[in-house]
Amino acid sequence: YLLSLGQISCRDALEVTWYHAANSKKAVTAALNSNITVLEADVNVEGLGTADETGAPIVAHPPAIYSDDTLEQWLDCVLGSSQKGIKLDFKNIKAVGPSLDLLRQLTEEGKVRRPIWINADILKGPDMPISAEVSATQFLALVQEKYPKATLSPGWTTLYVPMFPNRTYTRAVVEKMHELVGVVLQRVTFPVRSSTVRAAQAHSSWLLSQSERYSLTLWQAASDPMSVEDLLYVRDNTAVHQVYYDIFEPLLSQFKQLACKERNWEGWCGLDSAWSSTWWALEQSWVEGISEGGRPGWDRRRLHFVCQALGWYAKLQTSILFLFIYFFEM
Repeated sequence: YLLSLGQISCRDALEVTWYHAANSKKAVTAALNSNITVLEADVNVEGLGTADETGAPIVAHPPAIYSDDTLEQWLDCVLGSSQKGIKLDFKNIKAVGPSLDLLRQLTEEGKVRRPIWINADILKGPDMPISAEVSATQFLALVQEKYPKATLSPGWTTLYVPMFPNRTYTRAVVEKMHELVGVVLQRVTFPVRSSTVRAAQAHSSWLLSQSERYSLTLWQAASDPMSVEDLLYVRDNTAVHQVYYDIFEPLLSQFKQLACKERNWEGWCGLDSAWSSTWWALEQSWVEGISEGGRPGWDRRRLHFVCQALGWYAKLQTSILFLFIYFFEM
């Protein structure tokens, strides 16, 4: 979507940028006037748990239960005045159903012509002493029933405590997540706490390999320690279109600069992404043809390997050509 609008230059998820907690009229106005490509809002129920509870979804991060912006007003503003992507984050199951009903209504009216990400933490994750997640079965059932067009963003509740040993995602919790969402048809992006992701690289790589619909969204809490080296490690071990980076400045800018310099010399960054996109598109067309012919599974894995090999061979040839031109001009 963003690529078709020219908001990003290539199929590289690092180019997607995020505005956190646009949970008020002032915040959403600032976000709309920025060059950010995706707006994120937290959704709660007005007056939740009080005698004044209305059931109406509002944009507010718990424990806040009141806001100057309802979700309906927020969506009208964003949809009517921008082409930015939208991510809605739910911390309470009560807000999910009414919000999806509203999205379905707006879509039927022709007002939603962009991807909508629906996020909720549905499994207990690293270092969480108590269960605080949204009901996985209810959340997934509501999305499938009311708004299956959404991109799912199911995550794990996590806790980081400075000065204490902190664990990372285990293979067990990653496999459990795949069991829950492996049967759905829509695209799925898994929000992963960036401070723990390097230690869990083997598990996240396994998760990404389970479906071409899967991606990761690395997110950073303000208190989280994070290094450019960790981010570069993740990027070097995944496809560029498979991992989004929801990281704070100035770390994000440092990472972007080094990601380009480390993997590519001048001009190579754009070329690498172009080759990746080309071979990915070719792979998709071949896979779809094979699936329609009734031969999925083994053939899909072989085609994935073949397309990766062809892509790297083409990039190797281009590198040799650049080197030849460079030394010839010397």
